[in-house]
Amino acid sequence: MENIGVTCDVCACCHNVDGCKCDLPQIKVTEQCNCTTQQVETPHYCQSYEEK
Repeated sequence: MENIGVTCDVCACCHNVDGCKCDLPQIKVTEQCNCTTQQVETPHYCQSYEEK
């Protein structure tokens, strides 16, 4: 997925800029949640997370 001004508030990630956006040119996101405990309508999980 191309990163076009993606908003991100995960400040613990080393790609996070000013606590609001991602500096990667491309990010990998999963759109389906296989968990049964937390059902969210349209969950999106970023796989490009890297700890600072």
